[in-house]
Amino acid sequence: MTSSDLGALIERFGIGNQRTRGVLLVDDEELNLTVLRGFLEDEWQVHDAGSGADALAIAEQVPLDVVVADHRMPGMTGVELLEELHARRPDVAGIVLTAYSDMQALESAINRAGVFRFLRKPWEPPELVEAVEQASAHVAQKRTIQALVMLLARRSDELHASLEQLRSQQKLLLDLERMSTIGRLSSGITHDLRNVMVGLRTAEWEMAQGAVSSGLRDVFTLSLASIDGLLRTLQLLHEYARTGSLALQPTSVEPAAMIQDALALSRMDPLFQRRRVRSEIAAGLPRLRADRQKLTQVLVNLIRNALHATPDGAAVRVAACGRPGDEVEFAVEDEGSGIAPEIRERLFQPFASTKGGQGLGMGLYMARLIVELHHGRIAAMDRAEGGTRFEVVLPTNGA
Repeated sequence: MTSSDLGALIERFGIGNQRTRGVLLVDDEELNLTVLRGFLEDEWQVHDAGSGADALAIAEQVPLDVVVADHRMPGMTGVELLEELHARRPDVAGIVLTAYSDMQALESAINRAGVFRFLRKPWEPPELVEAVEQASAHVAQKRTIQALVMLLARRSDELHASLEQLRSQQKLLLDLERMSTIGRLSSGITHDLRNVMVGLRTAEWEMAQGAVSSGLRDVFTLSLASIDGLLRTLQLLHEYARTGSLALQPTSVEPAAMIQDALALSRMDPLFQRRRVRSEIAAGLPRLRADRQKLTQVLVNLIRNALHATPDGAAVRVAACGRPGDEVEFAVEDEGSGIAPEIRERLFQPFASTKGGQGLGMGLYMARLIVELHHGRIAAMDRAEGGTRFEVVLPTNGA
């Protein structure tokens, strides 16, 4: 990179002047410090020290570009000083003044101490001034490049964050458009289903008056209940798509009653009979202040997901127990293959289907909305034995 290129970058990105024009002179002989100062103080901010220890203390407090140190000093040599300074202030250049004829030993210290240049005694004033100027320019260039690298890293992070935000906004717009479409579709389907239900209810009444087998009546009743559940789900989607929120109708309800409702509705799924579904409800659970219908739909959704995730003959467990802090925990566990990695992070987001695309992917999203409206929380985790565990934790709210 040429100096003009670097200058253009400095101007473009507003990188300030990286030179401090600070020079630290280090020598144990006062006369040498006086001579050195005389050559530099007109153009530089000069500091001086009589030992390596004093020089390190000064370097911690003042802005510096260059340290000019005599090599032969008691206690700490010039190279030893610059080696320690390089560890503390790697952005400062070091120049060593030496009368040693054996330069090979000194040059071996260049990598350790980061020495910019050695000057042999007796040195010429123009040579010293030029060396300090070159060292300062080198330091300024290094600092500028470092500042540009840091700026580039920040800009890269900001660009990445902006792209992520843009993707999120694009997804949100797509989700809103799809939600609007679902709202319109659910409204029409709900209307048609209600008309069908009128005829089916009439048929149910007729069947009750006639000599129809109890088995056929049970199948018909279960089918009607299943359609009722579908209607409730469609109404929920339509309500949320139309208003962007869900209205709760809270009452005092027993947790056991909600599990019983959810299991009764889930029995209509053909897979229910091919799984070993069991419930475990702790005794003495406190009542909840909740919308019984909406929370029952949450449990039904979790149970049906478990049924679909579990192979024939495997177990599905539905449980309720108390938790510290006046909370009740509902759990649904399956013995399936677990949650696919590609949807784990967006499991409770809209249109994230756990059934391999065989659904709208709205069930867990609506479940999360309902649970959070009750000031609760919902989570999914892998079971050590295999399969998935969903937890819904709800406050009792003094019900």
